[in-house]
Amino acid sequence: MTTALDFHFDFVSPYGYFAAEHVAALGQGLGRPVRFRPFHMRAVMKEHLGVTQALADLPLKGGYIRRDVRRTAAFHGLPYAPAPTAGFSSVNASRVFTLLAPLDETRAQAYALSVFRSHHAWGRSPNTWAECVALAEAAGFAASDANEATHGARARAAYQQATQDAVAAGVWGTPSFVLDGELFWGFDRMDFIAQWAQRHTAA
Repeated sequence: MTTALDFHFDFVSPYGYFAAEHVAALGQGLGRPVRFRPFHMRAVMKEHLGVTQALADLPLKGGYIRRDVRRTAAFHGLPYAPAPTAGFSSVNASRVFTLLAPLDETRAQAYALSVFRSHHAWGRSPNTWAECVALAEAAGFAASDANEATHGARARAAYQQATQDAVAAGVWGTPSFVLDGELFWGFDRMDFIAQWAQRHTAA
């Protein structure tokens, strides 16, 4: 059985958005399926890194990140007109994803891309559960597949477990990738993953 390329992300990350737009091509080039794995980056930052501020709010680093994401988007030809990050919580979007992925991973990835694009490219953050369900329906799911009253508790538990699984895999930043047990952090490591995989396979 071919080992998948696991793509760990938080929807709030602009670099996660850039990676999401390229990860299918990376998986295809590797001959590996891609599994999308959302996790709660803020919780990891607080509980494991001791960081309570968003990276974009940190002195010096925040200004750099805000400039860098725009030039990175321009370099890759990706639209970037984000809604205010302070007004976006990725929790509902991620919880809904955990309900969709077991039903159809391909359509769940289409949903995930629409969440990324809504916030980072279209300036419309899908904060509410209803907004996330609307994106799920646009990806081909039934509203009942992500009914909050029916599935909300299961989604909360699944998202918490996904975050714990990410940490267990060594993930501490978004985006991260795990291939054959090897961890890579950052959108700028995607080309390196392909090169590493070639050497790893040859060995």
